[in-house]
Amino acid sequence: MSYIIDDNLLDEIRNNIGIYDLISEYVDLKKSGSGYMGLCPFHNEKTPSFSVSPSKGIFHCFGCGEGGDQITFIMKRENLGFREAAKFIADKYGIEVREGSNSFNKEFSDKRNRAYEANKEAATFFLHNLRNNKFAYEYLQSRDIDNSTIATYGIGYAENSWDSLVKYLSAKGYKEEELEEFNLAVRSKKGTYIDRFRNRIMFPIIDTSRRVIGFGGRVLDNSVPKYLNTKDTIVFNKGKNLYNLNIIAEKTDRSKLILVEGYMDVISLYKSGINYSIASLGTALTPNQADLIKRYSKEIYICYDSDNAGIKATNRAIDILIEKNLYPKIVTLPEGLDPDDYIKKYGKLSFEMELSKAKTYLDYRIIKIKENYNIESSEGLSGFTSDVAQLLSRVKNPIERDVYADKIAKKYGISKNAIISYINILIKNNKLKIVEKNRFRKPEIKPVIIKKNDKRNSAEYILIKVAMCSESDYNYIAENLSSYEFSNVYCRIIFEELNEYYKIGNMNMNLFLDKLLKENLITEEFKNEILKINLNQVNFHATKKEIINTVKRDTLENRRKKILKEIETLELSNTNSKGSDNIKELIKELDDINIQIQSF
Repeated sequence: MSYIIDDNLLDEIRNNIGIYDLISEYVDLKKSGSGYMGLCPFHNEKTPSFSVSPSKGIFHCFGCGEGGDQITFIMKRENLGFREAAKFIADKYGIEVREGSNSFNKEFSDKRNRAYEANKEAATFFLHNLRNNKFAYEYLQSRDIDNSTIATYGIGYAENSWDSLVKYLSAKGYKEEELEEFNLAVRSKKGTYIDRFRNRIMFPIIDTSRRVIGFGGRVLDNSVPKYLNTKDTIVFNKGKNLYNLNIIAEKTDRSKLILVEGYMDVISLYKSGINYSIASLGTALTPNQADLIKRYSKEIYICYDSDNAGIKATNRAIDILIEKNLYPKIVTLPEGLDPDDYIKKYGKLSFEMELSKAKTYLDYRIIKIKENYNIESSEGLSGFTSDVAQLLSRVKNPIERDVYADKIAKKYGISKNAIISYINILIKNNKLKIVEKNRFRKPEIKPVIIKKNDKRNSAEYILIKVAMCSESDYNYIAENLSSYEFSNVYCRIIFEELNEYYKIGNMNMNLFLDKLLKENLITEEFKNEILKINLNQVNFHATKKEIINTVKRDTLENRRKKILKEIETLELSNTNSKGSDNIKELIKELDDINIQIQSF
């Protein structure tokens, strides 16, 4: 089956898959300045000389000279061609690869390049217009936007003209049909082509490769819509991009990000010296945007408007970020001000003070629940407590649930046991609903498939192949890894059988595997998978610690998940002291496991 590897796919890989995230699965990387350092996977070394720069999206080894981007790394690490490496990464990270003929690639690539160039020309045109339009320029000055900020963000102006941009780009050789496709022009009822953006301040939307992919336009008066954005095109999807991400990508310190609503919020914060905000391009936050955010930071602040629409958008953003294991804090500005207005009125230091007072997402939601009740009355207090219990029943971490139940109980004089009991009832009822929903669903029988690209599985295969090739390597592995730590049952069997086999005499891999196959201890498919592994590509002696740690780390992670589930089950079924003691023991084991995981 043929598949298409084009600029669209390559851009999605380079822009949406962090080079640190990809390479750290193969190399143990340590923070060093604005980037990371580790032992090079392409040559033997004892002192780390392998550098990864997330901001530039590249790696480079100062020892052997190897370097490149995500695709180059996989080509060299997995011994793949360019197309195969791109497909490998796309499959690994769930990026859709279109089926089709390669002859389509050039046409599609050329069209994308035309769109990028047309957008760049349009941005230049808008910037030129601003410099020559006193009214638009003075409007920006009234919003406290100076020349430096205009230059940084490429802010421009779309004239109050029907077709000035269409004429300009047509003279540059662009067809009107193209401009419509790129959403720079629209067709009027009369069939003529006119500018999509007219009499608006223009904000170019720039990707992390510094290409103009779209625009946001703001009116200069009270007409509607206040903001007009580029629709989805061949180079732009507003649900997969974030405003100001191009500047964030260049920063060395990305310890935190502030999610705001609009272009002006971002720009005002930047001008004040707060240069770590992003905006979601006139749309509610999407899962794709949350994935982008996760690439750049784990400490997220949401600072949306305080009106009903802003509260609704905040709650949606919280839900989406939690799904990505990001737990945001919420900034609520006083007087109903948005970040743009607040910065202008109170300045940077006051905003940073508000940032320091940000609420956890649970505290924020509890405050919003409280606003719906008069807790001075018993009826209001009961309703408030019930809603909070509903909220806490959806919190996955049992310890976090317990902390908040204790906090609510002490603050409002409610029995903690009553809150916990109700939470447990809600959790149990929810599980029963799921069971009931699935009761009559026809079970789907799926064959057990070994994922060849799974990192844990690959590590186990390599260890088994190495162990069969060298008794000394087997002994090294046995000293650092127990057979029970192999998750693959065939790997576990082979590892245990090797101990006896090496006592007998010399190893013959094919005879050994045939013996196990004949005894039905392994399958023909598994045998072939093991034999296909090329150890020359692995460089085991340079990476053996990393490979063993991959298995050990995953074993601990699985045990950690099991403990959390056991704690949750005990909380539902036990209220006696014995149950509490069991929970304490499990929590102690959980702490030990967390320490071990962090040591890798």
